[in-house]
Amino acid sequence: MKYVIFLLITLCSIQITFAQNGRFEKEASKIANSIDSISKAEKSALKKALAQIDKKLRKKEISEEQAKVEKTRLAEYHASKINDAIAKEELKLQSLVKAKADGTLKSFESKDYDGDFFLFELSESNLKKDSITGLKVEKRWTTQFIVALAAGMVTNDGGGFYGNGFKVNPLGYAEVGFTFKYRLKEDSALWNLKLGLSTMIDEVRPEADNTIFVNENGQTSLQETDFNLKRTRFANTYLAIPIHLEIDLSKPQFDSDTKQTYLRTQRGFRFGLGGFIGFRVFTSQFIRYNEGNERIRLHQDGNFNMNDIILGPSAYVGFRDFSLYVKYNANPMFRNNPQDIHNLSIGLRIDFN
Repeated sequence: MKYVIFLLITLCSIQITFAQNGRFEKEASKIANSIDSISKAEKSALKKALAQIDKKLRKKEISEEQAKVEKTRLAEYHASKINDAIAKEELKLQSLVKAKADGTLKSFESKDYDGDFFLFELSESNLKKDSITGLKVEKRWTTQFIVALAAGMVTNDGGGFYGNGFKVNPLGYAEVGFTFKYRLKEDSALWNLKLGLSTMIDEVRPEADNTIFVNENGQTSLQETDFNLKRTRFANTYLAIPIHLEIDLSKPQFDSDTKQTYLRTQRGFRFGLGGFIGFRVFTSQFIRYNEGNERIRLHQDGNFNMNDIILGPSAYVGFRDFSLYVKYNANPMFRNNPQDIHNLSIGLRIDFN
């Protein structure tokens, strides 16, 4: 499990490094996109206004001379707005170039970057450029990178077959994967379907430190050993397909330059309800004990009478990228054992959008 945690920390560090690099290029690109958006928005507004004038002219509500004067006035008005807005953006660009030359460029600002240490801007692959406003809007199909860490518990472990039962493992569950999110309505972020592919790891630890898992006669039980055990860990790795119906309460975002609203998901509270099905890849038992002055570590791989398929319900509730996550393995951990036990995981889930 420590290698999984190290991998997660490394991935997060890489994300942070990428977020802090290329500041000048990102800010310059933002300014260029803003100029393009302003120009397109004003031209679109002018086109609509001219169409209204032509409509009035056809209905003989105004004369041709009045229509000509009004069209000229509108053209000059929108041209002036474009020039004024571009002038402001050019000043920003000059300040940016000066800041880079002086070495005082500290951070960039973007509508897609929140400025929070652990939140990252939307991946360019999740965005597309609106043909009318020029704004970068979120695609209907998007992809998220998923990381989850949770406490692992074993349910129904009383009764004596498993001795003293199992500990609550603070880091007994880990998940890394991707989800593909589909907005069920084109113009709303409320209802979303999320289908993913993840690697899930369930790890259990016996309550008694001197016990290990032993598979005998088609049943897997905990048995005491004569070794001076320091720790026993039993880990199962699965390749799983999670699916959730997500309610996203994110409000539409507002662009001050174009005066337009646009959709962004994961900007507010989110609720997800669904389940998962997974297939066991491998099972390992890790044993540590002392023999004299030597520390010995054993790594055993095997079937251990495990169920090859896991499935069950899962749910999450959170704000923006962070969620409280609950997952329950509905089918038993072992086959043919007289007492069925199940994994329950409760912890933190992060959806990097």
